[in-house]
Amino acid sequence: MAWSLFDRLSESFMMKLIQFVVIGLLVLVSTAARAVFEPLLEGGEWSAETGVEYRYFKDPGEFGQAQNAVALRLGAEYFTSWNDEQDLFTFAPYVILDQQDPERTLFDIREALWVHVGEDWELRSGVTRVFWGKTEFINLVDVINQQDLVDGDDEKLGQPMLNLSLVHDWGIFDFYLLVGFRERTFPGPDGRLRTPIPVDTDNAQYSTDTGPNDIDFAARWQRPLTDNLEMALSVFSGVDREPWYSFNFDLSDPMLIPNYYHKDQFGIELEYLYEGWAVKFEGIAVESEREQYWAGVAGVEYSFYGLFDSDVDVTLITEFMRDSRDDMAPGYLEHDIGVGGRFTFNDEFDTSMLAGFLWDPDTEEKVISVEFERRLYSDFKLEVQAISVLERGTPQVDETNAQAISALLNSPLLGQGSVAFDEVRDFLLGLIEQDGLDIIFDPSYGLNVLQQVQRLTDSSRKISVIESDDYIQVKLTYYY
Repeated sequence: MAWSLFDRLSESFMMKLIQFVVIGLLVLVSTAARAVFEPLLEGGEWSAETGVEYRYFKDPGEFGQAQNAVALRLGAEYFTSWNDEQDLFTFAPYVILDQQDPERTLFDIREALWVHVGEDWELRSGVTRVFWGKTEFINLVDVINQQDLVDGDDEKLGQPMLNLSLVHDWGIFDFYLLVGFRERTFPGPDGRLRTPIPVDTDNAQYSTDTGPNDIDFAARWQRPLTDNLEMALSVFSGVDREPWYSFNFDLSDPMLIPNYYHKDQFGIELEYLYEGWAVKFEGIAVESEREQYWAGVAGVEYSFYGLFDSDVDVTLITEFMRDSRDDMAPGYLEHDIGVGGRFTFNDEFDTSMLAGFLWDPDTEEKVISVEFERRLYSDFKLEVQAISVLERGTPQVDETNAQAISALLNSPLLGQGSVAFDEVRDFLLGLIEQDGLDIIFDPSYGLNVLQQVQRLTDSSRKISVIESDDYIQVKLTYYY
């Protein structure tokens, strides 16, 4: 009886002790949290932007998509600093609401970053976007952030990371731990500028030693070598941001499956400036599970300041791009020449224009683009972009389903383990079970879908996948 009473008293005492400890911990945590977050919430500044975007395409979509679309863009940024500006915090959410394409309606955190500044070092923690590169048409070394293709080729998704930056006389050394992998975004079936076969972003595949929760590593060293020459060296080891694709072999619901592999990349950047001249170079050497290759882009720019005694500055740009994989490169800038001009009007409205022309001497494919921007009053900004494919070429496709299937199985872009024999066997047996022997006795059965996949695998006519997608885009943004 006494022991039972003692046990109950002990249990009561222990419960009160546990409650006291828990309450104490909560007080300590809340006090610590308040000490951490109070500077973030006091004295900060908010800014925001609201934009309306209108896209008009020259022709209706090849797959029934609308000829025009409206999108609403909402962005905000919160910034604060404390500790004599040795600590800074930025938070920047971003929203797109698209009229036609549900896949283009998205929310992303472009930045949620705390920066601590030391005497000769900086530590950045959180989500942010990092840019590497020197050239204009393509930046081969820029591998930290994932591309956001629903927002445009030049847009990137925010990447969670830890970044230690050391600043010394011998240069700036940046170390990166990239926490988690973000998959590439793609336009949906109702969107424009998409592939003939939609991409199944819900079923991405990873190689054996990669995954969406990987922690990648990167480092970059940059410094001036002379008064005119600057160099940067970089390394990256992690999941390749550029996926390869496999076909699901489902004629009723055809989809491309993105496949992500591990890669190790070494990069170099050079920039030489002399009077009005600028000579630039980017090069990479890559080793991955799929392949080994190198790629480079070299360019020359010359700037005319105060053209014809006006306030206008003009920079002429010429670049040459080369990829050792030639036609087997997944992108279309593997052997191209780019020519362009940048016009800066130096007026009170910050007017500028960029025009570019890309030409593939092997396939004769040509693309022209123009970008224009100008402030309207103090709070509005107008941006206009136009892209036209002048020469697409004719893709090579087969005339029967048997020939098309055979070609796909032997395609270098869909082969090398991305399509297994079991998948094709199950695909054919499923068709026979569902529709009988039509696929055998009707050579046109499912041919249209198979030909669309062949368009994607025709490495000699890569721009042909974008049919009827010449467009002009107008965006008006209000800043407040």
